[in-house]
Amino acid sequence: MKRETVKPRQEKILDLLNSEGEVFVRDLSERFEVTEMTIRRDLEVLEQRNALMRTHGGAIFSGRSVAEFAFLERSRAHLEEKQAIAREAATLVEPGMTVVLDTGTTTLEVSRAIQGVSGIKVLTSSLAIASVLHAQKNIDLVLLGGNVRINSPDLSGPLTEDNLRQFRVNLAILGADAADRRGAYASDLSVSRVSKAMIECADRTALIIDSRKFSRGAFAKFASWDRFRHVVTDTGISRADRQWLKKAVGDVRLVKAVHDGAAGRSAAS
Repeated sequence: MKRETVKPRQEKILDLLNSEGEVFVRDLSERFEVTEMTIRRDLEVLEQRNALMRTHGGAIFSGRSVAEFAFLERSRAHLEEKQAIAREAATLVEPGMTVVLDTGTTTLEVSRAIQGVSGIKVLTSSLAIASVLHAQKNIDLVLLGGNVRINSPDLSGPLTEDNLRQFRVNLAILGADAADRRGAYASDLSVSRVSKAMIECADRTALIIDSRKFSRGAFAKFASWDRFRHVVTDTGISRADRQWLKKAVGDVRLVKAVHDGAAGRSAAS
């Protein structure tokens, strides 16, 4: 068996830790065919990065790393679809526009897709998006204030909502945890309130959502379909959902993810 290089091995240690809750030096040594000293060095490096806490004979997740790992896993899930949706949503952003982006993992991909657009202003409640855009000289970035949400790298609360009332933007690009015939939903009430405030401060709003979230349940409705000018989703959406959605929203864009990293637009209403 070929030995793993250090970086992939450490990533796989975190994967095992996520699934099992605890790992042990002896087991990892046998699994990766390296010495126990090598595994201890791996665990030391990961502990220095706040990714885990070492224990006698092994390691467990640190509280901080649980949240970071969970967000990373969400961002990786169905990545090709998210990237295809993001590329299409990015075509709505033109030079000189003001845009607000919410905290979803698909809007994180939008932030990467718009890095080349010149002279835009971007407001966001997402610390992850801020980390992507803060060094872009062609983008004026505004990070909204507020409380850091537990287990997620974003800001919410009354301060965030009040900040949004001070702005007027051309376009809001929002994700959702679920959608049905009644509208779009968030799982967290505080996120729902921030989403509503983003819609209120925007001239027009685009919802970006992968097809798996249609007809899925969620806690808090934040908008009816009449609040959205555009919806971007993937071609995995069912025929029934596609039909009512095209009646509810004027511009529905369906994209197809190609799993070699390319993606193309499939259809639009």
